[in-house]
Amino acid sequence: MTPKERFLNTLRFGSVDRVPCMEIGLWGQTHERWVREGAPTQPSTMFIKGNAYFGLDGCEDAPINAAGPVPRFEEKVLREEGDHLLFSDSMGRTRRARLSGTVAGTRMSMDQYLSFPVASREDFQALRWRYEGEVAERYPADWEALVAHLRSTDNPVCLLSAYGEFGFYSMLRNWIGTEALSYMFYDDPALVHECLEFLCDYIIRLLTPALREVSFDFIWIHEDLAGKGGPLLGPNLFQQFLLPHYRRYVAFLKSSGVQVVIVDTDGDFEVLIPLFLEAGVDGFNPMEVAAGMDPVRMRCKYGRSFCMVGGVDKREIAKGKREIDAQIAKIAPLVEEGGYIPWIDHAIPPDVSLANFEYYLEQKRRILSGGA
Repeated sequence: MTPKERFLNTLRFGSVDRVPCMEIGLWGQTHERWVREGAPTQPSTMFIKGNAYFGLDGCEDAPINAAGPVPRFEEKVLREEGDHLLFSDSMGRTRRARLSGTVAGTRMSMDQYLSFPVASREDFQALRWRYEGEVAERYPADWEALVAHLRSTDNPVCLLSAYGEFGFYSMLRNWIGTEALSYMFYDDPALVHECLEFLCDYIIRLLTPALREVSFDFIWIHEDLAGKGGPLLGPNLFQQFLLPHYRRYVAFLKSSGVQVVIVDTDGDFEVLIPLFLEAGVDGFNPMEVAAGMDPVRMRCKYGRSFCMVGGVDKREIAKGKREIDAQIAKIAPLVEEGGYIPWIDHAIPPDVSLANFEYYLEQKRRILSGGA
């Protein structure tokens, strides 16, 4: 069985020789710790594309620039404020970042977002030209060689980046900001509708050439639209604003040959699951246990109505062998049932030791291969 067949059959509840052994990646600080503990220096802290040292399966992707403006905004350092840096980024946002503790681009805390490029219809009109250019500008320079590779690989192939790229809520958040968007749904709904209509037209126009040339196995729709307390917009707003565009986008993807459509969002998004399924979404990642999205509970409640990826509690992996054994025992029935690829429910934080991670992989491989 090829890796592609194994990946797709697993997520579609089919028969497999074993379930793929995959992980997302790790913090730069985690990599630094693991090197001290004996791991080799890795060229990348992202594991989703595979890792030979840890024996991880991976996927291929088509890194088309779907989210960023073209041309990008000029990045500027505005000033340093003690241990913090105030800067404007390539998306046109102003941010404050903590400097100490940063390793390989991974900060110890999230940046504070202070301003965004869109606060009015005039701002949106001033921004949209950066997404209206020739789609070829957003494709990799080596696109023809990449197409040949993607057509020949036995690995599963992801449309857009394997690390997540485009989503409707996530793009609105990039342009407008979480707080301002929350008000805009009520204060200027017409502008939100206009932005979403534009985004749906844009992403279909962008991806049409790629989908004509390559058969893509899956896509992550990158959203991150929820926190521990629930989603950042309720079902009524989702149904009013996002659902029509999700329906159109997912229908376009599937009619173009994409096999599995997975929404990538942290947090507790459970109240939105029926609407995602109504739109044609097939599954979800990373099933954040700390936010209540326990994969065992989800399967008991929703059955086989969607597949899942993730769902291994990173907090428990940090504790030790006993807790790791408990995690493996908990997810083993889901692995056996199918429709589930287990991995740590986000990038691996630095409180997870190399020894604990290696023990976790050893125990996980046992159940992925059908062992008791």
